[in-house]
Amino acid sequence: MTTDLAHLALVSPAQVVGDWTGNLARIVDGVRRARSAGATLIVLPELAISGYSLGDRALRFDTTDRAWRATVELASVAPEACVVVGLPFRVDDVLYNAVAVLAGGRVVGIVAKENLASGGPEYESRWYAAWPRGHTRMVTTPDGDAVPMGALCFDLPGLGRFGVEICEDAWRGVHPGGPLALAGCALVVNCSASWFVLGKHEFRRRMVQRISEADAVAYAFVSLRGCETPPFIFDGAALVAVGGEIVADGPRFVFDGASVVTDVVVDLGRARRVRALTGSWREQAAAAQVAGGPCVVSVPGSFGARSTTTTPAPVGPFPSLAHERVDGPEHVPHVELELALSLGLRDYVRRAGLSRVVVALSGGRDSAMVALLVARANARDRDGPPIGLTTVWMETDNSSTHTRDAARAVAEAIGANHLSVAIGPLLAAHQEAARALTGVRMSWDDPAHDLPLQNVQARVRGTLAWTVANLERALLLTTSNLSEAAVGYCTMDGDTAGGVAPIGGVPKTRVSAWLAWARDRHDLPALDLVLRAPPTAELRPLSAHQTDEADLMPYPVLDRLIEGFVLGGLSPADLEERLWPEVSPHYPERAAFSRDVALFLRLLVASQWKRDRLALSFRVVGFDLDPTYGFRWPALQAGFVG
Repeated sequence: MTTDLAHLALVSPAQVVGDWTGNLARIVDGVRRARSAGATLIVLPELAISGYSLGDRALRFDTTDRAWRATVELASVAPEACVVVGLPFRVDDVLYNAVAVLAGGRVVGIVAKENLASGGPEYESRWYAAWPRGHTRMVTTPDGDAVPMGALCFDLPGLGRFGVEICEDAWRGVHPGGPLALAGCALVVNCSASWFVLGKHEFRRRMVQRISEADAVAYAFVSLRGCETPPFIFDGAALVAVGGEIVADGPRFVFDGASVVTDVVVDLGRARRVRALTGSWREQAAAAQVAGGPCVVSVPGSFGARSTTTTPAPVGPFPSLAHERVDGPEHVPHVELELALSLGLRDYVRRAGLSRVVVALSGGRDSAMVALLVARANARDRDGPPIGLTTVWMETDNSSTHTRDAARAVAEAIGANHLSVAIGPLLAAHQEAARALTGVRMSWDDPAHDLPLQNVQARVRGTLAWTVANLERALLLTTSNLSEAAVGYCTMDGDTAGGVAPIGGVPKTRVSAWLAWARDRHDLPALDLVLRAPPTAELRPLSAHQTDEADLMPYPVLDRLIEGFVLGGLSPADLEERLWPEVSPHYPERAAFSRDVALFLRLLVASQWKRDRLALSFRVVGFDLDPTYGFRWPALQAGFVG
């Protein structure tokens, strides 16, 4: 029967914090296109009106005032449809992460988030209060109208009852959608600001499938898109499941500025038939109705679907990446990593009001990946002028012809404006000035001078790179990775110089794996030169044959230690015991691994002061070391050994 069909549209806009006019325009564009397609229920993400990454801007009264005015204006755009949109909303001086339900040109109800996201990089409890579970009350809007707020079911003629969850409400513990389903909601929508990490979309798919099957509902999930501010990159996920089956999986990582609309007609009768046949569900629903249940808001109008057929389920193994070539499941992490970082980088540069970037291209893996990400952002972006890219090679006596040639080859392959200069005279002048100040003539023959002589090269390079960026009115990109940040294998004001670190959240092993994949994917033989040599800082004389892994430990070992300690919370003893079977091929004996565990812990603790000063980066794996959003670690503390 057509009365069992619901025509939904999930709208994913690319929002900018503080851009009230632009944010509303993107929402209105998406709503109008959804309405033109015939959708009668249009769902937008969490805090779509304001942008999610408000920070302490959320606490300003002008933020909530403007968010409300934009919501009221949106209500007048498509009064014949029901629009669900997220905004910050204040009640009696208490701020809530809320969703407004709009119909007939007005706000008919407000739902507030019950389970705040306050762990890892999220900090919602700093700004918002959690709504009491199951509570409903009448509140007065800034316009003086009384509207219901809290645990609500919305009854739409021609569609039936639907309920609302907000992001984290569905992810952890008891979720509000369960009681809503028992109260007769055959459809539950989740307005989300679900930031991307590798592998997360498969988790979302399983979550949406599980809820739709367990609660016997059609479950719709939509998220924001783009980078509002690091560390968050939103991929714009849009999912609908019925009876445990994914029936819509909208495109992710779309670079266009216009809102992405995922249009779908779903059969709510599937959920209703399951309920009619399931005795345990009927018993729970009857008990919930006796207990009172959520408040039902009757919305006047007609919201039935004009279509008489449901939308076919998506085909292919990776429907949300159908606009990309994915040759198999093993390619998905590489494709996602490239899309996420190039989208995040594009948005950061553009929203900072810049048009050019500078990369100190060393001929090594990290700087090659950063430069290539700029090129990939330009290749996908049809929404504006390309980001200008200048690469800088700065040679010393310790630089090899191999890295010089690799840097030049990469720059030529991606069309960068490549500059090169010999900085030997600058280093000599610096060392002579240091001798005049201190009376010490530094020499590689003295082990005490090893670190100062290495660092001065990195710092001179950092100063020159900043100068080029200043002259070009460009953003200097930092090329450090997560593995180096963990153990402080970086020079402050040297290779850490820059405004944003595109790969600052990427472990070194993943950098190498992505470059090897990108070499074939994008037909870049120049990367062979980069990948052929072992990673090296090239800060000691060439006769020393310096390599990163000789200075530290094998990168596969280091990255597993970081993951086990930071994400897994393993003790030093557990690290050694659990990881030894995996890392043993890298060592002649276990005692050598024990020494590396001790070295890792010592460097991790000692390097927090460096991490406190690192450039902003993007979170793309399950953890990060950002002291603001991720790894909140004391700058001064006792170590874990001894």
